[in-house]
Amino acid sequence: MESYQKTKKLMIVGIAGCLFYVIGDFLFAATGKNQTTETIGLFTRVAYLDMSTWRMWASILCGFVGTLLYYMGFHQMYGLLDVHVANPRNRIWVRLFHVAYIVGTVAWAWVHAMFMTDALIFKYVFAAYGEIQTAAHIANLVFYANAPGMLIAYILCDGLLTVTMIAMVWKRIIPLKSTGARIAATLCNPLMLPGIVGNLIALLPWPINQLDHGTESFGHALVLMLGLVLLREMAKSKKEREQA
Repeated sequence: MESYQKTKKLMIVGIAGCLFYVIGDFLFAATGKNQTTETIGLFTRVAYLDMSTWRMWASILCGFVGTLLYYMGFHQMYGLLDVHVANPRNRIWVRLFHVAYIVGTVAWAWVHAMFMTDALIFKYVFAAYGEIQTAAHIANLVFYANAPGMLIAYILCDGLLTVTMIAMVWKRIIPLKSTGARIAATLCNPLMLPGIVGNLIALLPWPINQLDHGTESFGHALVLMLGLVLLREMAKSKKEREQA
């Protein structure tokens, strides 16, 4: 029971870490009702010029703290899967889960800070020289230099974690009791949630459409919630064996 409670607490800590990511996402992406969403290049947003710098600093801090807590939760879930999955044909999914969360732990604090560093460069260069195109050009050059690593991190963490979780849900490694629950759980990952739910939310009027900004990070939190489901069922099965 003590081990169960410790594991549960650490996974909840991981969920809290993902919620720090959500807060960080809102801090760097949320816009006012009449603010432009125009970008210069891929990610340099004109709205950054009107954004308070404290939001950028706080967003970077949220990414740093969130990454520490993220590791605690996902490491615990990996430990559960490592014990739970005995079938050799399914062990590949445990290994892929391991790769995905390790990449996330290494990369997400940097990736999150990189978005805000791009915004700060854009903001400070514009403040110094008053040339919006020049400021955007310099910010974009810095961003593009980091883009290959960020893309690799995105594929190996978000992409790989999504594929792994969908496979584990439908292979019933995550013990859900109905087809409806498995369909819902298919959204519980960092690509399907923003891709479907997030895009639908983005079509709604302001300020509800701003909720879209946190859906990718919340998808990570939902992965850990599926981990709590697995933990509960493992504890239940162990108790039934002990009573038999």
